[in-house]
Amino acid sequence: MLKTSGTHIVDEHGEKITLKGINIGGWLMMEGYMLGGRNIPEHMFKKELARLHGKNAPLEFTKLFRDSYFSREDIKRIKKLGFNCVRLPFNYRLLEEKNGLSYLKKTVRLFAQQGLYVILDMHAAPGSQNIDWHSDSDGRALFWQKVGCRNQYIKLWEKLSSAFKSEKMVAGYDVMNEPVTDNISLLTKTFQTVISAIRGQGDRHIIFVEGNNWGMDTDYIESLKDDNLAVSIHYYRPVEYTFNWLPGLKYPGRVLGKLWNKKEMEKLIKDSVRFAKKLKKPLFCGEFGVASRCDLCGAEYRWVDDVLSLFKKYGIHWTYWTYKSVKGVPLPDGVFQLTDASGIIGNAATKTGMDNFYGIYGSRKKDLFRLLLTDNFVLNKKLFAVAKQYL
Repeated sequence: MLKTSGTHIVDEHGEKITLKGINIGGWLMMEGYMLGGRNIPEHMFKKELARLHGKNAPLEFTKLFRDSYFSREDIKRIKKLGFNCVRLPFNYRLLEEKNGLSYLKKTVRLFAQQGLYVILDMHAAPGSQNIDWHSDSDGRALFWQKVGCRNQYIKLWEKLSSAFKSEKMVAGYDVMNEPVTDNISLLTKTFQTVISAIRGQGDRHIIFVEGNNWGMDTDYIESLKDDNLAVSIHYYRPVEYTFNWLPGLKYPGRVLGKLWNKKEMEKLIKDSVRFAKKLKKPLFCGEFGVASRCDLCGAEYRWVDDVLSLFKKYGIHWTYWTYKSVKGVPLPDGVFQLTDASGIIGNAATKTGMDNFYGIYGSRKKDLFRLLLTDNFVLNKKLFAVAKQYL
């Protein structure tokens, strides 16, 4: 079982391990943009699906989606590519399903059979910990407003810890993805409570603690008490470029009047390195990635190369965002990409992604789930050629 040793992660023999992995985004916590459309919160998508296709439609859709979007063959692909770790984002609602916990345990063991470490990442907490779609939010972050949501969150981690505390290939727990709150006192109290709850189960797994404000502001972590924590950041800077919010930008280049290059990114990353060294904790970047732009030039992968070279220089553990997605989306997309001319994903003249799924679910159900098999996705060779140098 992995543990921290100063600023390093070591195995049970004391050998240093560097986690180099990939996120399985959009699978156990659905994200609309990865499916080529707008970011409809998962629970709202399923509610509308039930209205249109009957109360049993969400349960059926969930099973068919999970079975097609990611499988044992995908686990083998990840191993073959050379990654040693996956970060597995999940919606807390999975744990409320009848066999949800069993499903998660089975999944972890399938990764373990391939020798892949798993970081369990609660991507959406009860009530939503930020206002974005990826916390399954309807535009509110009720987690910070309702004590019931926070109590439920603690109980879920007790349940998870009890189930996984003996699983050696679980690298650790990313206990909350991208919290966002102005109430730092409540934030600190919540994380200390969840740490204590996990340790109360006799669980010694590494706990990955993310910075506030989408994983960027880590200062509060200094107040947390535990001897097996890792500092977790996310790195998408500058987001106007990596998310392709302002088309036409270049890297290296100026973004909103500021020059962005490797030297500038190193300054920011060194701030996190200094903080982790001060706490004598490992530093983990749970998410980083860039939206693909040009098949022929691949200029955006200079950014990926610079980031990975800095991670290597400073001994930072990492998981790339993300494994697969529809091609050409305006947010960080997949190492495997899908181009669809069949009308399943839709097009700009009609509806796209999950909006399109509403209409075709009854008539083209088999086509939909057949399309989502990774066999229909193509490896982004230029991107992977960059990542491969650091595996």
